[in-house]
Amino acid sequence: MKLQHHAPQQQTSLEENERLRSGFAGDERIFLFYNLKDARYRLATRWAWLTSFDNVWDACDAFEALELAEGDVRVLARWSRKEIARVPRTRFGRDAGSMKRINYLVNSIERRAAGLRPQPCGRKGSVERWIPARHSSC
Repeated sequence: MKLQHHAPQQQTSLEENERLRSGFAGDERIFLFYNLKDARYRLATRWAWLTSFDNVWDACDAFEALELAEGDVRVLARWSRKEIARVPRTRFGRDAGSMKRINYLVNSIERRAAGLRPQPCGRKGSVERWIPARHSSC
């Protein structure tokens, strides 16, 4: 009688994730992983998953914005995801690969941390102003 060796049904989290980048956000270490199982890009600290993205461009922009912004990394990650969903890469046109988008993300995240929220105004909503948020979760 031969013994059959079965591979484990569930892989460990280290085998499912490939680390792409690492850096520091303030005094906390942050990582950018690619999850092989879900085909998503995830931002994480050593202790917790922060947020995830469908494409590498948004994930890298959020990673760089977290490195430049100051504050609680978990809150900043949530706001960076919200800002990336609100402002598409196409808004920056041919400068999409420059630091303009990251600078805009950092400024928006810091404004949200200060208790403000964006309000589109002007013709076709092409201008935005920042007004006090109705509640703290923006």
